[in-house]
Amino acid sequence: MPLAPSRLPIEFPDSLPVSGRRHEIMAALEQHQVIIVCGETGSGKTTQLPKIALALGRGRLNAPPGPDGKPPRGRLIGHTQPRRIAASSVAKRIAEELKTPLGEVVGYKVRFNDRLGPNASVKLMTDGILLAETQTDPLLKAYDTIIIDEAHERSLNIDFLLGYLKQILPRRPDLKVIVTSATIDADRFAQHFGTRQRLPRGRRKGEPAPGTEGAEASIEWGPLIPAPVIMVSGRTFPVEQRWKPFEETKDFGLNEAIADAVDELWMGVRPAPGRPKPDGAPSGGSDDAQRGAWGPPPGGDILVFLPGEREIREAADHLRGHLSHSALTRNAEVLPLFARLSQAEQDRIFDSHSGRRIVLATNVAETSLTVPGIRYVIDAGTARVKRYSLRSKVEQLLVEPVSQAAANQRAGRCGRVANGICIRLYDEADFNGRARFTDPEILRSSLAGVILRMKSLRLGSVEDFPFLEAPSRRAITDGYLLLQELGALSEANELTPLGRELAKLPLDPRVGRMILEGRERGALAEVLVIAAALSVQDVRDRPMDAQQQADQQHAKFDDEKSEFSGYLKLWKWLGDARGGVPALPSARAQKDAARKGAPSQAVLPVAQRIPAGVVGQPVAQRAAAALGAARQALAAQGQAAPEMAAAPTHKLSNRQYEQLLRQNYISIRRVREWRDIHSQLLTVVTEHQWKLNPQPASYEALHLSMLAGLLGNVGYRPEDLAAGASQAEYLGARGIKFHRHPGAHLSKKPGRWIVVAELVETTRLFGRGIAAIEPQWLEEVGGHLLKKQLLDPHWEKKAGEVVALERATLYGLVVYNNRRVSYGRVDPHAAREIFIREALVAGEWETKLPFLAANQKLVAKVEELEHKSRRQDVLVDEELIYAFYDQQLPKDLCTARELEAWWRDASKTNPKLLQLSRDELMRHEAAGITTAAFPRTVRLGGTDCAASYLHEPGDAKDGLTVTVPLFVLNQVSDERCEWLVPGMLKDKIQALLKSLPQKPRSRFVPLPDNAARLAEALSEPTAFGHGSLLEVLLKRVRDETSLDVKRTDFKLDMVSAHLFMNFRVVDEHGRQLGHGRNLGALKAELGARARGAFQALATLKVNQAAEQAAAEAVSEQKQALPIVKRSSVATKTEAKSAPASAAFEPQRTTTWSFGELPELMEIRKGGASLIGFPALIDQGDAVTIEVFDEPQIAATRLRAGLRRLFALQIRDALKYLEKNIPDLQKMAVAFMPLGTLEELRGQIIEVALDRAFLLEPLPTCEADFRRRVEEGRARLTLIANEVARLAGVVLAEYASASRKIRDTKGAPDAVADCTQQLARLVPKNFLAATPWSQLQHLARYLKAIVLRLDKFRADPARDAARLADLRAQETRYWRLVSERKGAVDERMTELRWLLEELRVSFFAQELRTPQPVSVKRLDKVWAQLQS
Repeated sequence: MPLAPSRLPIEFPDSLPVSGRRHEIMAALEQHQVIIVCGETGSGKTTQLPKIALALGRGRLNAPPGPDGKPPRGRLIGHTQPRRIAASSVAKRIAEELKTPLGEVVGYKVRFNDRLGPNASVKLMTDGILLAETQTDPLLKAYDTIIIDEAHERSLNIDFLLGYLKQILPRRPDLKVIVTSATIDADRFAQHFGTRQRLPRGRRKGEPAPGTEGAEASIEWGPLIPAPVIMVSGRTFPVEQRWKPFEETKDFGLNEAIADAVDELWMGVRPAPGRPKPDGAPSGGSDDAQRGAWGPPPGGDILVFLPGEREIREAADHLRGHLSHSALTRNAEVLPLFARLSQAEQDRIFDSHSGRRIVLATNVAETSLTVPGIRYVIDAGTARVKRYSLRSKVEQLLVEPVSQAAANQRAGRCGRVANGICIRLYDEADFNGRARFTDPEILRSSLAGVILRMKSLRLGSVEDFPFLEAPSRRAITDGYLLLQELGALSEANELTPLGRELAKLPLDPRVGRMILEGRERGALAEVLVIAAALSVQDVRDRPMDAQQQADQQHAKFDDEKSEFSGYLKLWKWLGDARGGVPALPSARAQKDAARKGAPSQAVLPVAQRIPAGVVGQPVAQRAAAALGAARQALAAQGQAAPEMAAAPTHKLSNRQYEQLLRQNYISIRRVREWRDIHSQLLTVVTEHQWKLNPQPASYEALHLSMLAGLLGNVGYRPEDLAAGASQAEYLGARGIKFHRHPGAHLSKKPGRWIVVAELVETTRLFGRGIAAIEPQWLEEVGGHLLKKQLLDPHWEKKAGEVVALERATLYGLVVYNNRRVSYGRVDPHAAREIFIREALVAGEWETKLPFLAANQKLVAKVEELEHKSRRQDVLVDEELIYAFYDQQLPKDLCTARELEAWWRDASKTNPKLLQLSRDELMRHEAAGITTAAFPRTVRLGGTDCAASYLHEPGDAKDGLTVTVPLFVLNQVSDERCEWLVPGMLKDKIQALLKSLPQKPRSRFVPLPDNAARLAEALSEPTAFGHGSLLEVLLKRVRDETSLDVKRTDFKLDMVSAHLFMNFRVVDEHGRQLGHGRNLGALKAELGARARGAFQALATLKVNQAAEQAAAEAVSEQKQALPIVKRSSVATKTEAKSAPASAAFEPQRTTTWSFGELPELMEIRKGGASLIGFPALIDQGDAVTIEVFDEPQIAATRLRAGLRRLFALQIRDALKYLEKNIPDLQKMAVAFMPLGTLEELRGQIIEVALDRAFLLEPLPTCEADFRRRVEEGRARLTLIANEVARLAGVVLAEYASASRKIRDTKGAPDAVADCTQQLARLVPKNFLAATPWSQLQHLARYLKAIVLRLDKFRADPARDAARLADLRAQETRYWRLVSERKGAVDERMTELRWLLEELRVSFFAQELRTPQPVSVKRLDKVWAQLQS
């Protein structure tokens, strides 16, 4: 039906291309429901299309009045713009062209601002406003025409509107839709709004109409007819495109390229040398001539497009410095333009001006927003594009090349006032290679809000919604997951009651979720304030030229732990500041008050920041109450209250209030927006009859509410950060890492667990809006999202049940770990099995129920039989014991408490319930396991030592372990320990026979039978434990085989470790001091302590005996029985004993006045009988008697004591001898490197006394002592002269060897080895320390050193090879000496001197050796030593 003409006179400017095509547009609009209008920027689409619709009779003013004479409802021409400032400015321009007041015919409605009259016909608005109206007006009946402007931006709102309009157009045939843009993909839009016509019956069927169901699906439809596209070409002023690509170097970058472009546009000068020149640039001549060739400096402002704020700031600084060098451009303004700019700085862009101006803008000025006076455009070709990462779930602001459509939009910003020039800082090939259109926002954003809105409007599934370009399945899934995270959708993706409430809030789903949680937790009032703050830009301005001052003013709003709490402080300040004086002191005053103890509002929880009793009171009373509360807190601590500002007494005017906000760098416009949003949220709350919390919310309640909508934005800073990681780095959900935003408004560093309002990626991933949280809050709010794992289910004795360690993660972040939970509640069957196996079978349950103790005792006895017999088939398998309990216990029983309750009832009829029998535990009888074969004690050193048995191959205690008291250690015999116990003798004999060479071993085949025969014979009491087992067995082998079998033929390294006795040394308190199978090593390590313990015991026993003898006069029956040995080597014979009390009185003596000295004595302790060895102790000027536990130590001490006692008897002879030692002075000169003359003299006399008086056998009584004194006195001088002669020979050879070592050059290894050998052969006390038999060979060993060094030059390789063989032998010997802590026995002494003979055979064969010596011979001696 033709539309009536407009009643309003409308004029169309002829200069606009759209005006020239208006009749074509009108005709298309009359015939079609949707038309697509494409035209260049500046062609007049935005302002003329609403006028064309009015001229067609659309709009309320053209509608006939209703029955009541009033204009009908609806009939609006809706005109959407992507930005609020564009909507308001376009409305003003159209109203001016129609010559009507703003709001009467043409008005606008944007967020927080409405200039639309009741009878207006054209309504300018943002696309978000139109989208919000779909909730209250699903068919958009308020409009008869809708113009979607700048549709190329393909924002989320535009794409949703285009799909929504496509759905409602069939139900609104009267609705007309105009889609327009300068750089639109016309074909895609035309196909999207295409229609199909119904075909007459009998015609061929086409495709079914989209959205039809049931009977409608059978209708025949024709082919798709696209919506008409009207292309409007031309613009008011042409725009010239110039390409100026540049190559970024160290000295030339984007800022320099912009400066060159500015010079080209304004000054008409050529670029600097080395920089690119535009096409057609003049060349040749002087600079002035070229400047003239470029033409006069043109006028007009420049709009520069840059990707972000940082680039704008850097470019602004560079341009100001660059322009200041020219008088022509020195006064030019350089202004920034970006979304976060303060309102005052934005207003400067649109103010009239007379000078030149450069505006540096982001893509905010790319569409809709027309900056006045712009003639030139410089396009960097990049922009920050917001992309939602489906992997990390964060918003990323990436710098990307703009599309061709965006580049053309930028070029269209110029040429509005005159012919324009657009300089693109990239080449034409780069432009042609870019995408034609910008990616739709729906393909790079979260779809949670879209899905929620569709669910609430019942528009079906998002997969079937007719989007212009359907989002990916992955993006749709991500939106569903976010809504499930918020609790808005169930697992079946159905809208929950919470989701229905959430859909009613015109906010981001996350923010809406916070509000709903705040309602439940009594924090609704605070959450509304914060939700409103998060919906606008931060009201705190940071002007580029006053950033430090702004930060100082904003510091008073900062909180220690939460930026959300900072918003509340700021909100309270904004309210209280209206009263005349800000309620909050400065940041410094707050710190001073906190230092004095005042409760700072930045420290206290929210509930304590505003006293509960003053909520709702006037501002002045609230401020006074807050001041009084602070003073009361200080008074309670005994401190003086700091001076604070007085309560306000009057209200500031609007101008004064705005001036106060500017002084504190607070944006007036954004504060107004904040309050408008807050008022709208309050309206929504009132409509839903939600009550605000009367009391201030606590910190926990507030942040639990915020956390409900930000569960995906949680961060955790681990204690052990990786090397090189920043201290501000946090681990976020799904494995991301982010940093605290550098502009965070916190007075202290955030805690370990934080939540952030948003995650934005620029140069790195930053978290904005930080608040400290507790990890347990995550479980309280996001319990439905926690992924829980039960690890290590185990029996706990204390709890009496099976417990598992629970680990909960939220998107990969560990919320808690190792939380103990009852496993029976999760898996009763598995818990019952673990309970039976660990508590009952393994005996890990402490209970008073008798059956378990009885079963454990019986199992221990059977296990002991297994260890003794070294068989693991005596005790039944644990599975059989488990089956026994499993059969008798109830199936639902899995805890100790349940078992005790059941057993008490069931045992009344069966007292032996759950008790095992011996037959049930044993597979067979363990024959031969008797107490005689495996005794509980082993007698070592006269003491019964406890024995234990273990069959655990590889264990350190495998086999027989004997506990040896410390005081007995030195008396334990190696020979007795070789026999072990009778029950293990057969196995050890078999192992020893098996280690023999093949020829003797073959005589004992089969080995088990012969080993059993030998073990039976040697187990007789007359044979077992007498002598060395190896010697006894060696004699048997020799007798039975008639072969020359040697001791070394028994390869002890082939014998299993459990066939050697394991020793456990304990002190008098039972504490373990050492353990091992090497008795010699234990004696070397603990021998000194054992000797001290034995002597303390012997002294105690002797003193007790002496006291008892004095009291009762009965000494013989109460004392230890001395047993005299005539010789330490010969057989022992008893002698008449002297009273122990008299023999061992601690007295000093200089003569043999103590009677007969027994060779050994018996000491009893309890049932143990210990053998002690008395010895004379040299005290310098006298001797004393002490008892030792080792015969070797006692013999050494006895010789020293006897030497002193003999010396005391011949004092005069010794004095003469000291003065008459031959050649002493000469020897002293050679001895000087080692010691003094007195030390040498003392060694000569000491050796002479040994040779004269201490020959075997040693005297044991006074008569033998006196006889030995007389015999030795006569030969002492001759012996001393012989010792002195031998010492002189050794010292002479020592001097020769020392000189030879010093003179030898070029043989560092040989010299080092000889030096070490010399130090070992001739130490400081070499005469006393070297045995007499080896002292006579010492000169030969030293002469061998000289000969070796003489031969070295002849064959160094031979010396090195021999040295390598020698070092292997010596290294293992000295390592053994170190392991035994210097304790050397006779076999080790033999090996030590054989090593010296080996040196002679290697390096000085001509000196000969007294016996054959070789490496193999030393290996055999070493093997015997190790055995």
